[in-house]
Amino acid sequence: MTQLIAPPETADGAQLSKLSVSIRGKLQFMDYLVRAAVADVERFQDEPDPGTRIFIKQLVEMHTANLRQESQNLKAIADLCGMLDAMVQTTPQAQPQPQPQPYSSGDLS
Repeated sequence: MTQLIAPPETADGAQLSKLSVSIRGKLQFMDYLVRAAVADVERFQDEPDPGTRIFIKQLVEMHTANLRQESQNLKAIADLCGMLDAMVQTTPQAQPQPQPQPYSSGDLS
């Protein structure tokens, strides 16, 4: 079913799911980049060979460049927050419960 003919709740749910998956993927990739950069810096500091140090330095620069780029692409988180806020604001309010009628002795007949 496409978003054009889907009921609003289904379309919003599908869009929310897609956005959530995208954000989780970006965060997992960023976690990988952080771990790789930190590990490579530790390798760089312990490496005595100048040629290997140059290579490791380039790896760290690559990881940090990717991490900077990914951090700029986190507009999806703001989109998700906006969508969640909108969904809460447009959720139908609970219907008021009917008030119990007072009991009177004439109701026994």
